[in-house]
Amino acid sequence: MVPFATSQTLTAMANVLNNYNQDVINEGDYFNQMNLYVESQYYRGRPYIGEYLDETTGYWLMGDRERSRYYNHSTFNDLMITGLVGLRPRADDKIEVSPLIPEDKWDWFCLDNVLYHGDIVTILWDKTGEKYNKGKGFKVFRNGQEIAASEKLERLISE
Repeated sequence: MVPFATSQTLTAMANVLNNYNQDVINEGDYFNQMNLYVESQYYRGRPYIGEYLDETTGYWLMGDRERSRYYNHSTFNDLMITGLVGLRPRADDKIEVSPLIPEDKWDWFCLDNVLYHGDIVTILWDKTGEKYNKGKGFKVFRNGQEIAASEKLERLISE
């Protein structure tokens, strides 16, 4: 297992889930694979992203080599932003968010202060409305103004 190859697979899964009607994989499959990827990012009990992970044992093969321990690709962040949270890049000024987090997995999350097309975007999910005090549900903000909302985690596209 190579973290970069795993990230390519997760990116492909997100693209399939967002761009095609199919019944082979679902958001739960993506979430489970992403969770495995995140859990593999430890070495000697500390957060770590390296170059070569043994797919059978889960041990880092090049753990103490200089090149391996500085292998944190920006793709890890991309998987969190465009995959799990679901900010989908677009050429126009609309903001599209399509989260791949099953609604029963997390009670809350927030992606805040993201510069996107010259605007500051905030995406948050608050199951009860008590975590962020912005109300219950899934919300998208542009420059501090709410532009899209839903009671459940689902694709939102701003006008």
